[in-house]
Amino acid sequence: MGLRVNAAVQRRSNAIQLQLLAAREAAGLSRETLSELLRVSNRTLRDWERRYDSPGFANLLNWARELGFRLAIVDRLGGSEPSPAPQEDDVPWEVHEMRRLAPQLKSRRLARKISQTDLGLIVGVSRSSLQRWEDGEQLPRLIALIVWADRLDLVVELHPAAEHGPTRIPRPAP
Repeated sequence: MGLRVNAAVQRRSNAIQLQLLAAREAAGLSRETLSELLRVSNRTLRDWERRYDSPGFANLLNWARELGFRLAIVDRLGGSEPSPAPQEDDVPWEVHEMRRLAPQLKSRRLARKISQTDLGLIVGVSRSSLQRWEDGEQLPRLIALIVWADRLDLVVELHPAAEHGPTRIPRPAP
């Protein structure tokens, strides 16, 4: 089974990466400085910015955070993202972020009476993968998150972190 990526999904993924490149340049940060903050090689960051490669979900979240952004799920048909969940002290920040994003996706799936098995087939992943994503137990790749949202008429966007209210965004330990 393969992830069902279409041109619109690929454009959305590229747009997020380009938005992060523009934010780095607007902030006056060198690629070298940002790659050190992200604990990745300069070449890796360059490849992400040029869209030769896509970062893993955790790396994308950290890249966005370093530039003052967070991922948001937006209803393509109108509506807004639910309030952010409070930070759980015993889970990694990346897991918290997935647990903040997943409820809207799960809620939309349930409202449309789509089973995890059926949505998995539509997205191109197994039911168990979809279940782990919804439960925040596994982090999907960015492109998979975009496909998942797209199939539910939702859009993954970058929003300034301040738009998400007082949620504490801790830095991971070195």
